[in-house]
Amino acid sequence: MEVKNVLEQFYNGEIFPAEQYAPKSEEYRKIHQGNYNHCEDFVELLAKLEPPLDKRFIKIMDEQLDVIPFEFSEMFIDGFKLGAKMMAEVFR
Repeated sequence: MEVKNVLEQFYNGEIFPAEQYAPKSEEYRKIHQGNYNHCEDFVELLAKLEPPLDKRFIKIMDEQLDVIPFEFSEMFIDGFKLGAKMMAEVFR
């Protein structure tokens, strides 16, 4: 069985850091769950207002969340460039 190198896997889309990365720490999980619970509670409060504002808030949050993949992409690219510069310095 032939093992593909990392560049081949990356080129073929088998490695996709923006979608495959997920923090695994317990601290992150607790913070994320707390934020989720706060948001859900807030949406419930907004739904009770007259006029209800829950749908509008969810739309605004979705717009914010749509930006995250771009942020991850930029962070990955910058980190990769930094790593490449470090490797180039090591091999000088």
